[in-house]
Amino acid sequence: MDDDHMRGRVAMQSRPAPIALDDVDPSFSNGMQLSSVNIEENDAPVRSRISLEQEHFVDEEEHKEGEYNNATTESILRNFFAMSCLFSSVPASALACLSLATAKLGQLGAWQSGVLFLSYTLCAVTGAIHVVKRLGSKRGIMVGMSLFCAYIGCFFMAIVSDAKSCFALTGAAIGGIGAGILWTSQGTYFTEAAEEYAKAASIDVSQATSKLGGTFAFVLLAEETTLDLLSTFLVRELKVHWAIVFSTYFIVAATATCLMALVKAYPLSAESGEGSFGLRGNSSCYHSTATIQLLINDSKMKYMIGLNAAFGFAGAFLDSFVNGQVVPTALNDARASFVGILVAFHGIAAAISSLVFGRVSQRVGKGPILYFGAVCFAWVAIPFLIQPNLKRWTFGKLVGVYCIQGIGRATFEGTLKAMFADFFSYEKEAAFANIILQSGLTSAVAYVLSANLSCQKVGTYCLQYRDGSLHNIGTLAMCTVLASLLGMVGFARASCLQSSQGHHPRPSSKPDAESNPLNFRRGARTRKQTAQPYNSIATNHERQAFESENGIL
Repeated sequence: MDDDHMRGRVAMQSRPAPIALDDVDPSFSNGMQLSSVNIEENDAPVRSRISLEQEHFVDEEEHKEGEYNNATTESILRNFFAMSCLFSSVPASALACLSLATAKLGQLGAWQSGVLFLSYTLCAVTGAIHVVKRLGSKRGIMVGMSLFCAYIGCFFMAIVSDAKSCFALTGAAIGGIGAGILWTSQGTYFTEAAEEYAKAASIDVSQATSKLGGTFAFVLLAEETTLDLLSTFLVRELKVHWAIVFSTYFIVAATATCLMALVKAYPLSAESGEGSFGLRGNSSCYHSTATIQLLINDSKMKYMIGLNAAFGFAGAFLDSFVNGQVVPTALNDARASFVGILVAFHGIAAAISSLVFGRVSQRVGKGPILYFGAVCFAWVAIPFLIQPNLKRWTFGKLVGVYCIQGIGRATFEGTLKAMFADFFSYEKEAAFANIILQSGLTSAVAYVLSANLSCQKVGTYCLQYRDGSLHNIGTLAMCTVLASLLGMVGFARASCLQSSQGHHPRPSSKPDAESNPLNFRRGARTRKQTAQPYNSIATNHERQAFESENGIL
């Protein structure tokens, strides 16, 4: 045998056996692979060991994630509660002033309220979204709180100054801008907190919005009740001047605004590159028109107008007519000291109802609660259509009206806003700006009507106000009832559209992250989901194709 032949045999004997399968790191989340080993394709024990190691790794990861999520949900709830307490101090102070506007400033108060809501509405349509998208939800809240304080301060100036009209109307215009920014920012912050809580608690976002919506409404209405009672206590018990009452409200609001800096800030939306309707999301054009675009392009939004209008008309009817005329006439209360007590009953009913509705909506859904709220708004006006003689109204009957409005208010502050977060999660800033647009515009119209619906002769629904003017309260009451009926019909239609469009409808073709079948993190399926088919793949080329198809990191 020659030397070349011998060297060939030796080389063949020293050659390693063919590699049948490249082993893969069982964790495979760090992207590193072990060195190749010689495993035959039918080596079942080795495959079983790899699969067990993979499942053990997944269980360990899930255990750690569960401990992290428990701690995270607590911190999310604490932060949201702190935000709710500080945030609510400003609108609660402002609403306490609003309830006294007509009682203390007469017809100037009605015009002031109309300017407030008109400015509030225009801000929501034009500038509020731009501010929120540029600054973020937390800083937007702080800007809105600061400007809204001007409305509260204008009451003090209107009381102590001779230039009542100037201070009242200017403060209302500035306050309306602040309110538009404030509530748009709050809606965005609420949605961001609900999404974060849902992910940490591994629950559906609709459940999170129900829980957080009930909490927020309770805090807001509880603070509003406390501040309403404060005015009655200061005026009736301590005999202080009304200037002291309004300055106290201003101090409370200003202090809360400063402390809001301590609340957690959520990062700016990652979807600033393109708007939901095809415009550049970071452009001034998009920010200025997003509210109207959502109203036009998403049919559900049009059908939600009725519920917001019902709230707007009922609130204006109560503030302008009941607070300003019925209470002083029926209770012989020229100083309007009973207004604070009655509005407190409204707040107590609303605060309790908001907690109840937050729990009930998680079981029966938000729809039945919103229908019930619309009925309550109608029944704020219906009693005065039945009994328009103001002198026959007693304190007990008025308490009933204020409690009915409070229950309806709870559905608006909690359940309705949570429903908007569910229906329009893809464009949360524009969604909550639409609440302002719809409720604010109808409130402005209602306040203007309350001051201008005149009549010629005293009759059943043509009543003489304290200043001697004649007003037709029947028309305003019928508008309130009609808005409530339209609200129920419209919401029924919007719910049908939501069901037909799916859980996360979006009017653009832009893919929604939540529609990704791989769940929470894009392209991050668990090893447990893919371990079995993954282990049956023989070659690296096939594995790479499998990873690409299934989104494995």
